[in-house]
Amino acid sequence: MLRKRIRISKNGLIIIIVFVIVLIAYFGSSLSKVRNINVKGVNDLGAQQVINATKIDDNSTLLNVFLHHKTIAKETEQKLPSIKSISFGTHNLRDLTIKVSEHPTLGFINKNGGYYRIINNGKIINQKMSSPIGNYPTYSGFSASRLKKMSNIYAELPSNVKTNVSEFYNAPTKLNPYRIKIDMNDGNKVIADMRTVRTKLKYYPGMAAQMKKKGVIDLEIGAYSYPFKGKK
Repeated sequence: MLRKRIRISKNGLIIIIVFVIVLIAYFGSSLSKVRNINVKGVNDLGAQQVINATKIDDNSTLLNVFLHHKTIAKETEQKLPSIKSISFGTHNLRDLTIKVSEHPTLGFINKNGGYYRIINNGKIINQKMSSPIGNYPTYSGFSASRLKKMSNIYAELPSNVKTNVSEFYNAPTKLNPYRIKIDMNDGNKVIADMRTVRTKLKYYPGMAAQMKKKGVIDLEIGAYSYPFKGKK
């Protein structure tokens, strides 16, 4: 069996040696440290919040970041569970780019004197907040299974309806254990049934536009509206 020998010319060897020396000098100097950090893809999380969770600062080296990127990503996702994925990139051999993909926020639940974020399938992020952020609804009185179902229903609503929802209430009765109430940001209230609210609530904008006064839109059985009592 013949073996091919790889021959390196004298000039080629010099180039390799110089390259290695430059590489060693680069990583041994302050030039190898992270200069700027740019966070992309954040929606409800703050860029600085992500940076703090990664523990990357101007004393970190790009080499260390990329050698341990899987560990950094895993630890960051544990600290910020609303992160779906995180990756790292670089340009200019000095600047670091952190790309983040978040689980969509489906609202907040108020408990233990604080607010907790709800993401896909009704999962509650165990990170206490003093108040909700963004234009998302809050949920009151729902069991874990009902919360999962209600938040998934909200996720599938038309965007012009989602932005108008302020709060969902679980409001069962003996006659209808699936009854819910909804406070809208425009001042109206909605009565509905969890089993049909996904399809019926898409008619809300048109019905609200026809109302001369703020009031109740009842979608539980049919679809009709009436003004609040005592309102002139």
